[in-house]
Amino acid sequence: MFPLVRTVMNKNLLYLGLLLHLLSLPSFGQSFALTGRLYDDQADPLASGTVVMLNPLDSTMEFFGITDASGRFEIRDIRGGSYLLQASYMGFRTFYHPLALPGPEGPDLGDIVLQPLPVDLEGAEVVGEAVPLQIHGDTVVYNAAAYKTRPDAMTEELLKKLPGVEVDRAGNIKAMGEDVNTVYVDGKEFFGSNPTVATRNIPADAINKVKVYDRKSDEAEFTGIDDGSRNKTLNLELKEDKKKGVFGDVLGGYGSGQHYKASGKVYRFTDRFQLAGLGMVNNVNEYGFSFSDYLDFHGGIAAMSGGGGSARISIGGPGAFPINFGRPVDGLATSGAGGLNLSYATDPDNRTYISYLINGSERDLEQEMLTERYTPEGSFRTGDRTEQNSGDRSHRINFGLRRRIDSTQNLIFNGNIGLVYNDMTREQATENRTAEELVSSQFSRRGEEQDRFSGDLSGSYYRMIGKNRSVLKLSGDAGYSRGLDQIRIQNQTDYVTDQEFYSQYQDNRTDQLNLSLEAAYTQRIGKGLYLDPRVSLGLVQEELDRVQGPLENGMTPVDSVSPAFSSQYGWARPGLGFRWNTGRSKLSIGIAGEFGRMDNSLNGASYPLGRLNYFLPSLSWDYDPSAGRKLNFYYTTSVRTPAVNQLLPVINSLNPLNRYYGNPGLRPEYNHSAMIHWLIFDQFSFTSFMLSMNGGYTRNKINWSTTVTDDLVQVSTLTNVDWDYNAGMNMNFSTPIRKLGIKINLDAEENWNRGQSLVNEVRNSYHTLGQRYSLSADNRKKKRWDVESGVGLNVTRTWYDIQESLNNRYLDLSWFADLRYSPTEKWHFEFTADVTSYSDLGAAGAIRVPLLRAEAGYSFLARNRAMLTLSGFDLLNRNQNVERISELNYLRETRSNTIGRYVMLTFRYRLSKQPREGAIELNVGHH
Repeated sequence: MFPLVRTVMNKNLLYLGLLLHLLSLPSFGQSFALTGRLYDDQADPLASGTVVMLNPLDSTMEFFGITDASGRFEIRDIRGGSYLLQASYMGFRTFYHPLALPGPEGPDLGDIVLQPLPVDLEGAEVVGEAVPLQIHGDTVVYNAAAYKTRPDAMTEELLKKLPGVEVDRAGNIKAMGEDVNTVYVDGKEFFGSNPTVATRNIPADAINKVKVYDRKSDEAEFTGIDDGSRNKTLNLELKEDKKKGVFGDVLGGYGSGQHYKASGKVYRFTDRFQLAGLGMVNNVNEYGFSFSDYLDFHGGIAAMSGGGGSARISIGGPGAFPINFGRPVDGLATSGAGGLNLSYATDPDNRTYISYLINGSERDLEQEMLTERYTPEGSFRTGDRTEQNSGDRSHRINFGLRRRIDSTQNLIFNGNIGLVYNDMTREQATENRTAEELVSSQFSRRGEEQDRFSGDLSGSYYRMIGKNRSVLKLSGDAGYSRGLDQIRIQNQTDYVTDQEFYSQYQDNRTDQLNLSLEAAYTQRIGKGLYLDPRVSLGLVQEELDRVQGPLENGMTPVDSVSPAFSSQYGWARPGLGFRWNTGRSKLSIGIAGEFGRMDNSLNGASYPLGRLNYFLPSLSWDYDPSAGRKLNFYYTTSVRTPAVNQLLPVINSLNPLNRYYGNPGLRPEYNHSAMIHWLIFDQFSFTSFMLSMNGGYTRNKINWSTTVTDDLVQVSTLTNVDWDYNAGMNMNFSTPIRKLGIKINLDAEENWNRGQSLVNEVRNSYHTLGQRYSLSADNRKKKRWDVESGVGLNVTRTWYDIQESLNNRYLDLSWFADLRYSPTEKWHFEFTADVTSYSDLGAAGAIRVPLLRAEAGYSFLARNRAMLTLSGFDLLNRNQNVERISELNYLRETRSNTIGRYVMLTFRYRLSKQPREGAIELNVGHH
C-alpha cells in the first residue's frame, strides 16, 4: 500500500476512535441530586438498601443509590423528568413514590419507612414488582425485568447491563471485582457449569433473576466448618413460564464467498428437570460452545503449551483484546458441534447431571514462522513455510451426583469421558541462515493420525460424628488415558556439502493411569479451632510403546528407535493441619511429607531413581474485615514428576534439523509458590480495586539443553537446572464516572521469569519481563446506546547471558471499539473495530492489522419472534493472525492465514411452546 493511502487510512481510524469515545458521553444538560434516609418500622437504619429511579413507562432502571450504615442514600447526576421512586430491602414491603425533577419536594426526600412483610410472605415474590437489585452482605440479586435487552439477546447482553458485573469480549465474567468461574441455571449444573455455554446460549428473556454470591466449598457447605474457600458464582433463575414448556431458536445464514452458518437450540426446564439441546455448523471460524472445544480444535493443552519441559511465555498478539474465547482461529475452518444437557434434582442437596458434547472441524492452514535463536557464538534464523490440512472430532461426556444421605452423611461424584480423533497432512519448507548465508534447508511431507480416549472419576464421602464436633472425609480420584499416534513422513534435507532423503513411519501407543486416595479427619479442639490429620496414597503410571522404521521394504521396524518405555511413581503423603476460624479471619497451617519412589524401564532394563522424599508445608490466611473487603495470602509447595516423553532416552529424528531425546535421570521438580490477593469493592459506588502478587521458586527445574552443530542442526534433550524464579502482578481498577456517564476499567499485568538453559554446553541465564496495560471505557446507560472503547499495550523485554548484544524489547499496541445502537425494539445496529500494531522485529517489518465488522438487524412478526441481520466481517479485508513468543534462547513470530472479508444475511426464529388450560398452545416469541 502506498504511504499516502496508509497515512490517510490510519488517520481515519483514529478519527473513528475519537468519535466512538464521544458517543459514549451523555449530553450535558441540567442534572439533579436526591438524598434521603431509609428506616424500618422501629426507626432503625437499613444499610445496603436500594433506592431506584424507575422509568414510569416500562419500569426499567434509570438511576439508583445504595444506603450506607446510617441508612442514608444519595443519587446524583439525575436528568430532569418524571420518575417512579422505588425503595426496597429484603424482608420488607417495597415503597413507591412518583416524583418529577425539578419538583416541589426539593433535593431531600426525608425519611422513608419500610414496613416488614408478614412472616408467611418473607422471601415470596410480589407479582408485577421489578426491584432492580437487592444487596445482602456479599450477595447481590438482580431482577432481569429492570434491564432492557434486545428481543433476540442472549444472557451475556443482560449481564453487561448489570451494575457491578463486567463481561469482556471473550465472554469472561467479573462480578464485584472477582472472576466468575461457575454459572448455574436454577441452581443446577449446565454443561458442566462452563460459564460461556450458559451465558452465550440461554436467551436473556428467559431470565427472571441473576444472583451473584460467594459459594463455599462442598465440604464447608455440608459440615458448616469454614475452610476459607470461596468461588464467585452466578445463578440464573428462570422465569416461571419458561419452566412450563419448550423454548429455543433456530438460525440460518448465507453470505458472499459461499460462507454459511446455522444453529439450533431447544430447552425444556421444570423445577426438578432440565433438558437442553444445542447444535451448530458453519465455515466462518466459529467453533464449539466452550473453551474446552477450542482446546480440542487445536489438539489439546499440549499443543497450546510449550510442552516437553519448556518454560514458554506467550505475549502479544490479538489476545490483548480477545476475539471469541480469547484466541483467534488460525486458518480457514469448517466446524460443527452439538450438545445435550440433562439434570434432575429433588432438592438442592440431591441432584444428578450429565452432558454430552460433540464437535468436529476441517481446517486449511497457511503459516509463516520466523525464529531467531541464540548461541554462545552468535545467532541464526530459521524460516518455516507451512501448508496444512487437518481434521478434528471429539466426544465429551461430563456427569455428576450430589446425594445427601441424611443429616450426617454426604456423597459427591464427578466424572468425564473424552474421545478425540485428529488427522493432519502437512508440507513444510525450512531454511536455516546465518546473516544472509543459507546453511541448511529441508522440505518435508507429513501425514498423521491421532486418537485418544480419556476418563476420570472423583468422589468424596463426608460423615459428621459426635454432634458435629468431628468430620470424617474419604475421597479418591482415578484417571486413565490411552492414545495412538501414527506418523508418516518424508524429508529432503540439504546441507552445504551433503543431501539426505528420509522416509519413515512412527507409531506411538501411550497409556497413563493416575490413582489417589485420601482419608482425613477434622476434630474441633476449641472454639473456632480444628485439627486436621490426613493421609493420602497415589500412583502415576505411564507407558510408551514406539514402533519406527523406513516406509520401504515392508515397513520393517528398526529396533534401535522402537523402544518400549515405562515410568512409575508411587507416593504416600501423611500430613497434619491446624485451622483457626474467627468471624472474619481464617488461618490454616499445614505440614506434610511426600515419600515416593520412581522407577523407569527401557525395553525391560531398569532405570530406577530410587526413593524421593519431600517436605511440603502450606499456609493460608483469609481476612474479610467487612463486606466487599478481602485479603488473602497463600503459600504452597508441590512436586511435579517428569512425563514419559521427557524421560525416553531414544533419539527422535523425524525432523533431521531438530532432533530430540529424553533423559531417564530427570528428577521431579520441587516448587514453592506464594500469592497475596487484595480486593476492595464499594457497593455504594460500584467501584472495585484488585491487586494480586505472586512469586515462585523451583528447584530441579526441567529445562532444555541444546547443541547446535555447524550445519545448524539442533540436538535437544532435557536436564534439571538448579533454580528457576518467577513473579507476577495483576492490578485491576474499575469505577463509574457519574458526571460523564461512563465506567472506566484499568488493568495492568506484569510477569517476570529468570531461568537457566544450556546451549552448546554453556549455561545461559535468561530473564523475560512481559508487561500488559489496558484502559477501556463504556457508557453506563445502555438503554439504546452501548459504546465501549479501549487501548492496550504489550511490552516484552528479554535478556540473555550468552549474548548480551542480542537482548531485545518489542511492543504491540491495540485499540478496540464496540458500538451498538437500538433506536427501537425493531432495529439494531452494531459496529466493532480492532486495530493492532506490532513493532518491527528487524526482519519482516512492522505490522498493522485493522479488523472492522458491522451489522444491522430488524425484528418482525408478533412479539419480535423473527430477526433478519445483515453483517459484514473484515470490511477492509486486512485480517491476519500474528503471534509472538519468547522462549528460553529464541524469539519467534508466527503469521497465519485466517478468514477474510465476507457479507452474510442471517435469519433467526424464536419459539416457545407453553401449556395452557390442559392443552398445548404454540406461542412463538412469548415472554
